[in-house]
Amino acid sequence: LPSHTCGNPGEIPKGVLHGTRFNIGDKIRYSCISGYVLEGHAMLTCIVSPGNGASWDFPVPFCRAEGACGGTLRGTSGTISSPHFPSEYENNADCTWTILAEPGDTIALVFTDFQLEEGYDFLEISGTEAPSIW
Repeated sequence: LPSHTCGNPGEIPKGVLHGTRFNIGDKIRYSCISGYVLEGHAMLTCIVSPGNGASWDFPVPFCRAEGACGGTLRGTSGTISSPHFPSEYENNADCTWTILAEPGDTIALVFTDFQLEEGYDFLEISGTEAPSIW
């Protein structure tokens, strides 16, 4: 029998799930507690998926600390910079940026100012192909 429910996607750490119905056509919303920022789509909709099943239209988002380094970029362009740029960033900074694109889209990275401290810093780019570490 086809499924008419997406199931409860669950709570997220430091976040709140708003909504108690998980059937096709139902919407839920996520938010974060004070001091945290939502990364991803705040609203998810239960939709019909191929094969007469049901699934959420976007992945479950997550909450990150407001001052944390990194984030998510979507759209046709964006800017990524280190904390406090152009000043130096703190030791042991661990920044992760996610770039969301539609299947088949090309992502181009253009570096206008880039410095790494040899032996300490590195850049890793990963996606559908094998990761590249610089």
